[in-house]
Amino acid sequence: MIFQLGAVLMGLIITAILIPIIMFIIGVLVTRWWAGKKGWDDSMKLALIVNALWFVIGLVIGLALSFTGLENWIVQIISLIINIILGALIVSKIYEKEMGESLVFVIVIQIILFIIALILGFIIGAILAVALLGLILP
Repeated sequence: MIFQLGAVLMGLIITAILIPIIMFIIGVLVTRWWAGKKGWDDSMKLALIVNALWFVIGLVIGLALSFTGLENWIVQIISLIINIILGALIVSKIYEKEMGESLVFVIVIQIILFIIALILGFIIGAILAVALLGLILP
């Protein structure tokens, strides 16, 4: 029984850490792509700064809420709202754009990342569920 509880906790921790790391990498690519489409500076440095903020927020929220029993999509919505607000502020400063432009920029990127995170969370959750069932069932 203790082993099973440990396996479940390990699965939650893996999910809370793995998804933000994957989303960071995808986020950098999406940010650079969208900035280039809008004619903004699509440098790696700026995309890394913006996504580092989103990574930290995703990691902190994921770890903090992974033990509450909340569904993955609820955690993602909380993270999405915080990322949009803080992201718009950061983007307006580092890209030197107006707040309205920055807000639209961030919302588009966050919607794309939100959809990818939901799909990724479902896939990783399914893999962990199958792995845990293999440990629990004789």
